[in-house]
Amino acid sequence: MLARNRAALASVAEHCPSEFIRYQIVDVTDEKHVKLAVEETIAHWGGIDVCIPNAGLGIFEPLKTAELGDWKKMVDVNIGGVLNTLHACLPSLIENKGHVIQIGSIAARNVFPNSGIYCATKHAVLAISESLRIEFRDELAVTTINPGAVDTSFIDQTKDDELRENYRPQFEQGMQPGFIAEAIAFAVSSGGKGVFSEMTMRPDRR
Repeated sequence: MLARNRAALASVAEHCPSEFIRYQIVDVTDEKHVKLAVEETIAHWGGIDVCIPNAGLGIFEPLKTAELGDWKKMVDVNIGGVLNTLHACLPSLIENKGHVIQIGSIAARNVFPNSGIYCATKHAVLAISESLRIEFRDELAVTTINPGAVDTSFIDQTKDDELRENYRPQFEQGMQPGFIAEAIAFAVSSGGKGVFSEMTMRPDRR
């Protein structure tokens, strides 16, 4: 596991047998750091079978009032982080006929108010997935998971207080992260029987 949040990584590690898990503090926007971490992972485990470039953030704001720095931050993490991770992992993944699990969003297929740049980054993730699928059809399995609202701290990145609090109930009523994890595990476990190229998941609003 690679992430910036040491406490979150340690919390996950506590629930897994130590011989099955390793983690490093890595900022996915740092190309050299990602490459080094991947090289160390390959050296320890002997190769990579599944890669999940999961880092992403959304900063919701009308385009008219948004800060350019926020746009660039979303592009750097949501697209740049995915590219840094994939580029470092691809040789080993191809060698092992591995599986790439991309984390898209409902926003990969739709554009919503106050989230245009975020939506653009998720459209890019979907395009990257399709490129991998086309160019490595016989060498990689590629799955894109497109969730709707998930009950995480995702909305906390939004700086506009009114907008953030208006959106918060939608996320609090959203899917649990475990549901997304189960979908990922299901996609991975299907190896050899077929490939889930895309899975869209929405909250149950009943």
